Order: sequence, then structure tokens, then C-alpha cells
Amino acid sequence: MSDGTWPYPVVERGSKLGVHTIAPGPTISYLRQLLTSGTRFPLVKAVDNLSVLAEVKTLAPDVITVGRITSAIEAAPNIMGADLNQLATSLVQLIVNKIAVSPELQGGRMVDYWEICNEPAPPGVAGYRRLAELMIICMEKAERHGLKLGIFAFNAGTPEWAEMQAMVETGVFGRARRGGHILTLHEGTFHDWPVDQWWGHQIPGSPIVAGAGALCFRYRYLYHLLKMRGEVIPLVVSEFYPVRAGGPYTGFSAEEVARRVAWYDAEASKDYYHWAFCPFTIGPSPGWEGSNYEFAYPRLLEHMISVRDQRNARPEPEIPLGLPRDQYARTYVLLHPGADREWVEAILSSGAWDRYRWTIGGSADDAGIGALDARTVIAINPDQWPGDLAAFFQTYYPGIRYIPVQAATPQELIQQLSTLSL
Repeated sequence: MSDGTWPYPVVERGSKLGVHTIAPGPTISYLRQLLTSGTRFPLVKAVDNLSVLAEVKTLAPDVITVGRITSAIEAAPNIMGADLNQLATSLVQLIVNKIAVSPELQGGRMVDYWEICNEPAPPGVAGYRRLAELMIICMEKAERHGLKLGIFAFNAGTPEWAEMQAMVETGVFGRARRGGHILTLHEGTFHDWPVDQWWGHQIPGSPIVAGAGALCFRYRYLYHLLKMRGEVIPLVVSEFYPVRAGGPYTGFSAEEVARRVAWYDAEASKDYYHWAFCPFTIGPSPGWEGSNYEFAYPRLLEHMISVRDQRNARPEPEIPLGLPRDQYARTYVLLHPGADREWVEAILSSGAWDRYRWTIGGSADDAGIGALDARTVIAINPDQWPGDLAAFFQTYYPGIRYIPVQAATPQELIQQLSTLSL
């Protein structure tokens, strides 16, 4: 949990438009033009051909750099059946091997963050939970080599709300924050849709989150959860699609691209944790020629220069929602699934509620949640829950005092609670 201090840099002024490059292309000339005009890219990402990042760091040491190494395992294939430790070892070793054969990468001064995977597609809630567990192992292994990671690199339009919840519950983002890692993901628009397609629309099951959308700014749903937990980490949209994801970009003028980028840039400036968004791509490799944004970048540079003095959002006080006003000891009587009114009345009739004012309910999560030093759960008929209820609390809400109570009838429960000694 955060102590309330933001431990990362902030893009305080100017545009958050960055660069995604496969071949270096005109990246350096663009950067020189910006520097001459009193601004710079906040971030440059390079894929495979990383030498451009050395030039970036020479010209502008404060520019954040991200490197990605393509591989057959970058999408974390077969996540449900894979040996996560072995897969994490292989993913980190790709980076270590690249550094070993590249003199310019020695010393770790050229690449600030390594994008450990790319557009994984795990199957549903269980798959995203496994993916989060993989990221935790990757971070642990990367830190042994002095490396910091950009984790996840979600595909555009993913994950879903329930999948976000499953990942967050693993503690992966708190672990990332403790290690100084960041989140990368992809987002933008598809087909010939406007850039704000479905902006303001909820995703299935989610709460209403101001400024979030199903495509652009989908990440705000995830950050809604991270803010509640004090686990906010920097975000890089490492592939951004202002028009038609994957190209070709024919039919879109540089002026139209600039208009869309300006809209996204203005909205992104409201999120202090948002470092950069990188249109895909400069210097496309064979097969990606239709995704070349070099035709629009001269106009995009004009936009960046025009907003160079724009003040972006500053870090907010990071006080997770739900912190208690004062520490107190809470006891929650957790009824089993299907318990009816008779069981509730049995608790009241036992006299325990009058004496202790216990909380009564049927939600295991409600019973466990809370940053309290003293939490007790009295679980009524825990064998009627699917799975091991004690293991559930140990996994997701550690530190709870767990008291199981078996009662065949509400009348038996009255007797059990009236003599229960805490």
C-alpha cells in the first residue's frame, strides 16, 4: 500500500505524444526539431532495433525509453498450462541475452523499461489471474538483473472489468510499484471510427468512471481500482491507434490525425500517471508499411510545440478509498450461501449482537476487506461455501482471525453463539 508519496517522475508540461519506432526512421531528426523549439518527446519506444535509444539519451537524457524484444513467447502462450516460473525465466532471459550481445546496452543507461510481453490474450478471469501471477514472477527475476519492466502490454479493447478485478486482487500492481515498474497497454480506434468511439460508455459490469471509455481511456476503469488500493503506477500507451488500428492509413490526412491526437493528448493531460502515448508506428518493418505515421508527424510536431507550456495534472494525494477513520476491532458474522431470515434472527436471538454489535452479512469479500489491524470472521457453516473458505481468506485477505462455526439449524446456532468465547 502506498504511503501517499508518488515515487515516479511526472510529465509536468507539454504534450504526452511519444514515438513508437521499429526502424529508427526520422526519430532523431524529429527530436532535434522539438529540442530546438523548447520541448521534447516524453518517451520513445523502440522494437528490436534499440540503437536509436542511445542517440535519444545522448540528446535528451530525461526522455524515458522503452525497449521491446519480439519473440515467439511474447504473448505468453498457453498461459493456463504453462510453467509460469519457466516462462518468466525465458521472457527475462530474452532481455538478458540482448544486453549481453549489445555493447550499447551495457550499464543499463539506454533502456529505462523493458516491455516484457506483447498483447497477451489469456482466457477469461482465470487466465488474467495467471497472467498477473506471471508478471509478478517476471518482476522478481528482472530485479535480480537490475531491470525494470513495462508489464502486461494489453491489447486494445481489453481486459474486461471482471478480468481487471482478478488481476488487481493478486497484488501485481502493488508489487510493481514497490519495484519501480510501470504498466504498458495499447488502445485507440478501429476501422474508420472516430477517435472517441464509445468514449463515455461503460464496459460490462463496471461502475461509472468519469472520462473512461470502451476503447480510448479504457485504462481509467483499471486505475479506478488501483486508486482505491493505493497501487497506481505509471502508464504508457505503447501502441496508440488514432485512426484504424493496423492501418492502412490511406484516406486520413495529416490534419485529421493531428486533430485526433490533440483530442487524446488534452484528455491524457488530466492523468498525472499517464506518461505517453505512441502512435504505431515510425519505421515500419515489412508487412507493416500501411501503419507508417511519418506522413503525419511533421504536423504532430507542430501540435507538440503549440502546447509545450501546457501544465499537466500533478499527483494527487494517494489515500486509498476505504481507509478507516480510526482503527477499531471488527467482527463479521458470515452466513453461508442460501441462509435465510431464520439464520439472521438466530444471531440476534443469541444475545451476541446486543453485546458486541457484530456485523452480519453474506459476503466473504465484505467480511475480509478493510485496512484494520483487528479483523475477525465468524464463518457459519463454512463447508457450504464452494472451495476452502479458510484458504480464501488466507489468500485474499491475510491477517484475519478466522473462527468456523458448524450449526445444523438456526436453533443450534443460537446455542453456539451464546457460549462462544472470543
